[in-house]
Amino acid sequence: MKSNNYNDKFTYLFEKYTIDIKNMKFLLAVSGGLDSICMFNFFLKNKLNFSVCHCNFNLREDSKKDLMLVKKLSKKHKVKFFSKNFDAKKNARKNKVSLQTAARNQRYKWFNYLLEENHIDLLCTAHHIDDNLETVIYNLSNSTGFRGIRGIQVLRGNVFRPLMNFNKKELIDYALTNNLEWREDSSNKLTKYSRNRIRLKIIPQLKKINNSLEKSVSDTSRNLSELEKFISFQISKLKKEYVDNLENGFKININKWKKKDYNFFLLKEYLNQLGFNYSQSDDIILSYNRVSGKYYESEKFKLIIEREFVFLLNKNRNNYKINFSINKVGTYNLYERNIKFEIIDSSSFVLNKNRNVAQLDLNKLKFPLLIRNWENGDSFKPLGMKKNKKVSDFLIDKKAPNYIKIFQCVILSDNKIVWLIDHQIHDEFKVSNKTEKVLSISIN
Repeated sequence: MKSNNYNDKFTYLFEKYTIDIKNMKFLLAVSGGLDSICMFNFFLKNKLNFSVCHCNFNLREDSKKDLMLVKKLSKKHKVKFFSKNFDAKKNARKNKVSLQTAARNQRYKWFNYLLEENHIDLLCTAHHIDDNLETVIYNLSNSTGFRGIRGIQVLRGNVFRPLMNFNKKELIDYALTNNLEWREDSSNKLTKYSRNRIRLKIIPQLKKINNSLEKSVSDTSRNLSELEKFISFQISKLKKEYVDNLENGFKININKWKKKDYNFFLLKEYLNQLGFNYSQSDDIILSYNRVSGKYYESEKFKLIIEREFVFLLNKNRNNYKINFSINKVGTYNLYERNIKFEIIDSSSFVLNKNRNVAQLDLNKLKFPLLIRNWENGDSFKPLGMKKNKKVSDFLIDKKAPNYIKIFQCVILSDNKIVWLIDHQIHDEFKVSNKTEKVLSISIN
């Protein structure tokens, strides 16, 4: 194929995805391998506004040569260049993930930083048709939904893959025709890596069955991308009807959802979007209406089953762990609520039976007070009772929902619980006819 035809093929995806080729800024992830060097050359020929970044994970002895090549090309063509060294092995051990996952997480975190810091519109990677084929086969060999079979998306968020119109043979031809210099990654020949085994061992055998394997998989990927749009549209309609926002997440009315999605296919896809795998989704659906209080976790959410509802709570650590001291009166933040401390003279005291208000004998308290989440083993003497009761038992008796228990807090004075917030005070700290000053605590 002639070089100008290759260039038409390159610009086609920009037109298809309405990417402003003249005015947008691009960040190219260039490893120094054939694919990314071809991408670099296409951007250069089309005089696009782009910068280059290179990650060095120091996993090969000759990896510095990759860096030097990319740096040399960038300098030669006066292209802004970024590079960074990573310790993927250390990161993998620390986070208990595979080396490949650790490396991917590190580089994309850095890529996003560069995009934001330099006001760049899109990150471009050099994935192509053969990469898509490897990805689909790899995903098929693992537990995956239709998104796994859909393969690599050309445009996803701020990541654009302009070479997804090319196969490997075409890129080799383009590189040789244009006398491009590139580096060969020796690790690509190691069959200990799953993707390499797929590329070197499995795909050649599959091509004996279907010589147009890449095209067949690409066509299927496109069809599944359209299916994904349809499914997303259907999920958005159900969300509007049966998903309600909470202070720290949202809840799904499963009974009502089921009327429109009897087999829970759309619910599974929705949960998958939220980071729950298909095995978890199946278990969640089986547990629904059977085991109240059971919970599951994804990277961002904690899911709790509560009768006919599923509660999804954001897993931001700051949203859960509460532990701070109160040294003086005033208003403080507790999750997304305000908790107010004020001192009232007994002469103006009026009993308030609202469960969001605690009225305590000030002279019986020792400051600073402590507000924290309740813990297993916590106990106090509820107002009107003669013996201590475990907080856990008290909440069960009150039929407090499990999703509420996560955020349940207590106030302590000298290591004694004086108020189970929103519920009951400790009997020993109640206001009596001998009380001179009252500490009033209200939350709203």
